[in-house]
Amino acid sequence: MAAYDDRLPKDLVNDFQRNRDGRLSTRQWLELITEPVVSLLLLSVPLVLIFGRYGMAGRILVLALIAGFLATIVLRALRFARVKLCYRVLYAERLQPRWKFWRKTVLTSRAGEPVRFQQKIAGKLKIKPDDALHVYFVSVGDRSILVSMIPQEHPKAELAEPSDDFLRRGGVIFAD
Repeated sequence: MAAYDDRLPKDLVNDFQRNRDGRLSTRQWLELITEPVVSLLLLSVPLVLIFGRYGMAGRILVLALIAGFLATIVLRALRFARVKLCYRVLYAERLQPRWKFWRKTVLTSRAGEPVRFQQKIAGKLKIKPDDALHVYFVSVGDRSILVSMIPQEHPKAELAEPSDDFLRRGGVIFAD
């Protein structure tokens, strides 16, 4: 069994330092907020080109479209500013091939119950089957979003353990 690479990307280290204190990093927060806007922008490019042909009325419609994008960003910013960060030790029972990127991430608890994440913004780390993972996630409505994770066997796994400030800042620790 090969050992883990003890180097972590700088942005992942920053994510864990913020997550362990009960907060999202700036990168994570921006990624959560702008996630639907990228899709909307791609879908609306043809509309902007079509509306641009209609003079002043077309420009007003384009401005309304931009206002809709800004409203989406503001509403998501308010939603994710109030969300509680959760910590849980979960297990990678079976891994999905990387080429199946559209599939939901499913990890299991110690009791064997599956925990499904509809979205994943966690950095890419090599994970082996049956690894125990430090997992940070947020729950919004009925959706769970995987924010960061690292195997407990990783040489730098102590970066991911919740600090004393985690509960004080509103974080939730699941004890299985």
